[in-house]
Amino acid sequence: APMAAVRKRARGAEAADPKLAAGMEEAEACFANGDYAGTAAAAGSVLGEEAMLVRAAVLKGKAGMAALIEQVKDEDVEDPEPAAFREPLRAFKLATRLEPGNAEAKAGIRELEELTEGLHVFEEPPKPNHDLPYDVVIVGAGAAGVGVALVLTKTFGLDPARVLLVERGDAPGETFRRWPKEMRFISPSFNHQGWSGSFDLNSVMFGTSPAHTLGAEHPSGEDYAFYLMALADAGDLNIKTKTEVTGVRSRTRNSGFWVDVAPRPGTEEEGAEPMEPLRARYVIWAAGEFQYPKAPDAEESLFPGEGLCRHNSTVSTWKDLPGDDYVVVGGYESGMDAAFNLAGCGKRCTVAASTRCWTTTTDDPSTELAPYTVQRINDALEGPTPPRLLAPLRVTKVEKAKGNKGFLVHAQWGEQEEDEGSFVSKRRVTEGGEGEEGEEQPGEEGTEIVLKTPQQPILCTGFRGSVSVGAAKTLFEYGNDNACNAYAPLLTEKDESTITPGLFLVGSLVQHGELSFCFVYKFRQRFGVVANAIAQGLGHDTRDAVLEAREIDMYLDSFEKCQGACGESC
Repeated sequence: APMAAVRKRARGAEAADPKLAAGMEEAEACFANGDYAGTAAAAGSVLGEEAMLVRAAVLKGKAGMAALIEQVKDEDVEDPEPAAFREPLRAFKLATRLEPGNAEAKAGIRELEELTEGLHVFEEPPKPNHDLPYDVVIVGAGAAGVGVALVLTKTFGLDPARVLLVERGDAPGETFRRWPKEMRFISPSFNHQGWSGSFDLNSVMFGTSPAHTLGAEHPSGEDYAFYLMALADAGDLNIKTKTEVTGVRSRTRNSGFWVDVAPRPGTEEEGAEPMEPLRARYVIWAAGEFQYPKAPDAEESLFPGEGLCRHNSTVSTWKDLPGDDYVVVGGYESGMDAAFNLAGCGKRCTVAASTRCWTTTTDDPSTELAPYTVQRINDALEGPTPPRLLAPLRVTKVEKAKGNKGFLVHAQWGEQEEDEGSFVSKRRVTEGGEGEEGEEQPGEEGTEIVLKTPQQPILCTGFRGSVSVGAAKTLFEYGNDNACNAYAPLLTEKDESTITPGLFLVGSLVQHGELSFCFVYKFRQRFGVVANAIAQGLGHDTRDAVLEAREIDMYLDSFEKCQGACGESC
């Protein structure tokens, strides 16, 4: 047990039980002397066996509930106040926290929830402790924005009318509507909540499942946007659409923000007055990445001639691309998705990747190809127009061919990598032979090759993201040397800006050291941490909300069990 908690228990126990006090004195002395084994043993003697703690919590809950039920049945006494049900409910929740599968505690929670349906068991939300119209403005109504808004309002009890989402699109999920038609979620959706302690990998709200709502294991962007719209409607979220955030200004330290807004270009009404700034105590940046590809400008370009290429995020459907011969610059999920879809449309393509991503394995499932991607690229390699895979090959320049007849992609071979991939992916990408299909043997390190293509090369080099180019870019600081993304902002342990208190980040751009929260099943676990910080700042009692968020895996405040594998793989 954490020593702070042990000390707190000791202070309350000293007067009640001298043995407990003596045990705590021993534990404190051992800890001060660096004897951690002795500390654990002494503290453990005070705490007792975990099973006893669980049983004690269950008994406390059952006793409290039974007494309240008797009071309700007794017509000669007044019914208990709704808040009286709070303690037995907390006791049952404590038991399930210590032993998630405890059937008695779960049954007690269900019975209490049925008994108190429609009652305000917990305290009414406090009145606003500031004079601003909104408690929170959330920039972006995609997966991160909708998800954190639901946790704020449904779990932590904020007034939905005082939590405003600002979305530049016509409806929630605009980014997903911009996906290429053929693009799919690589993490599988499966509605397993009733049989496990977790829930659908692509869900942003406990109790929901894209697999159930959409009937799809790997939803398309359009499908997932429908799922987000359904959540927003069911949750009565307050969303302002067709609105561009043009600036975020911190008023003074800990006193809120002005969020400057304007109609999205092309939606302005003639003669309309400028939109007034939105005023809020807190701001959550949830604008994401997909609409912010790495810009091919002179200062930021990856290589000369990058501007001659086309970013994969601008493709609406692969089948409508002209021609039948492409060079794809970049590997990993975006590059392999492009290769698979081009091959599926009967188009030849050559992938120039700096890493042999198709055979890379890491401790972090988000830094190696997903099984779904491996399966698809293997299928493409066995098809009539298999992609050509070249790595480690770093593109150094792109230029137009003479007479404007296509493009020349100059690249240099890198150091040959050790083969560490799985047997299946290795076997299939290397069995083409003679370089006709699959993976070609790399050239000598430092030598150059030129790939010619009649079409614009396709850039699959990732995204810069909305933070470093958006309206709040100066309110974050950067410099996480261990981060996969060079544009990842520095954050506190609560995912708050290190230089602008009250400004939080949620979504795929969140990084802590080498840990990247780039998928829904990762970044949703931080929603509760952000919501708790905000709710506490607004004067809410968040103890029960935090317990609930923990129970549904939406409150990850320790990274001990998380493994990162950043570097070339990102």
